[in-house]
Amino acid sequence: MSTYSLHNIDRVTSADPLLIYLPPYSTESAQVAPQLPLFFHRYPTAVVHYRWTGYPPVEDGGATEAPEPEGSYTPLHWPTPLHDTLQAYSWILENLTPSSYTRRDVYVYGSYLGASLATSLTLTETHPHQQMGIRGCIAFNGIYDWTMFLPDHPINKLPRTRFVNIPEDILTQSLNPTFLGFKEQAGMLFEKPDSLFDPFASPCLFFHTPGIHVPQSFTELVHGIPASKLPVEDIKLELLLAAKPSKKSHLKFPPTESTLKIPEMLLIHSGSPPLAPSLQRRLQRRKKEYRRNGFRTQAEELAGLMRHSIHEYELKDRKRWDEDLQGLKTWGEEAMRRVQVYDVGPHHEVPELPGDGNQFAEAWLEARLSRWRR
Repeated sequence: MSTYSLHNIDRVTSADPLLIYLPPYSTESAQVAPQLPLFFHRYPTAVVHYRWTGYPPVEDGGATEAPEPEGSYTPLHWPTPLHDTLQAYSWILENLTPSSYTRRDVYVYGSYLGASLATSLTLTETHPHQQMGIRGCIAFNGIYDWTMFLPDHPINKLPRTRFVNIPEDILTQSLNPTFLGFKEQAGMLFEKPDSLFDPFASPCLFFHTPGIHVPQSFTELVHGIPASKLPVEDIKLELLLAAKPSKKSHLKFPPTESTLKIPEMLLIHSGSPPLAPSLQRRLQRRKKEYRRNGFRTQAEELAGLMRHSIHEYELKDRKRWDEDLQGLKTWGEEAMRRVQVYDVGPHHEVPELPGDGNQFAEAWLEARLSRWRR
């Protein structure tokens, strides 16, 4: 199976900007081949056909994966989708780079599972000085930290004193059903819990340590270890491993010696379904907002980490030689300009952007492509 397909390539010169599209779900699991987003139709585009089993779930009697020849089976859980994406991107660079020294800009768009892949690809392949390379990314309803689905993650520890009269299943009703589907299918998507801690799967972990232990399963809490059966000399190591995990702390990304740069990023997310009026009033009476895991939280978490990296690392280094920084009222302006978050409102049944999201994404993209035309 080819890991890519090309659209509108024969109608443009090789120096025109190229768009890369990662569909919302695995191409193999979709019954219909994904169509290009509306705002992509005018541009040369490469579609990455990654394989990732587990979502959407296959109903009984529904379509199944085509068997591979004996001896060539590839497990379609993580990291297969990452390998497919990197293979396709390598082919794109090798075959679509201009033959002259002309630069060619690349912009990436992904939604849902494709948004996670698009984000990790962009964060690890944005080298501004390359002749052809990624300059920016649009991501819609992605999961940027899969460890936030684990029971031990702080975001899942319900503040009981404030929610004693609000059942957990009622709070769950406020979540996007697709988001809940990802949580339920995490075992199929990743097979092993430690895969959630891979920064290429959870790009937030490029910027900070997890702050939690790797659990034995996707649904169980990490408890204290039972009475040790190890030899005495190994007990100290066992106790160390079972100790409370190190507190979450920031990591410097990109690394100091790297040529990577934090890209321009547009993180789009949908809102949660509306709550019943009675529950909404009860939640509004609390003094502090309850921060619940969802597409909005995922987008805001990643945006905050990327902005922190720009503000605390990149701009402090650039201040020594870049006169353009003197025109900024605050360094936060540059971080906010580079990394934007946009809310398209309540959940929509279709897996792609609603109309206003398409318009905002197209305007964001056009503003950046217009620089190339000057």
